[in-house]
Amino acid sequence: MMITRESDYAIRIIRALKDGELLPLEQICQRELVPKQFAYKILKKLERSGLVSIRRGAGGGCILNRSLADLTLLDIIKAADEEFFLNPCLDSQYHCGYAASFDGCKVHCELARVQRVLEEELKRTSLDRLFNESG
Repeated sequence: MMITRESDYAIRIIRALKDGELLPLEQICQRELVPKQFAYKILKKLERSGLVSIRRGAGGGCILNRSLADLTLLDIIKAADEEFFLNPCLDSQYHCGYAASFDGCKVHCELARVQRVLEEELKRTSLDRLFNESG
């Protein structure tokens, strides 16, 4: 697992929308250096997650649905990348032949611990604080 390009672009898109204004896709892309061919796909994911609204037509654009104070990096990453795991074995749908054959796996347990720490760190700071505090 890594922070994917989609997650990076999703964070940038949210940063472009941080002031609560309705912005056209072109302006978001220009402001945050997000390629247009990726931006709409990512915005659809953010919309499905309830983070943004997309208004079509003349005078349309995108707007943030939630307060930055209520959002974290983890929220954005999970919206952009539904499968956010250090290793596929951390997905509850994954079947590990090794763990089944040997009554568990210490590597899985350690990766699960690291995954928990990573998620805690990513949700530690609100986007409001991240985007708006100087320093």
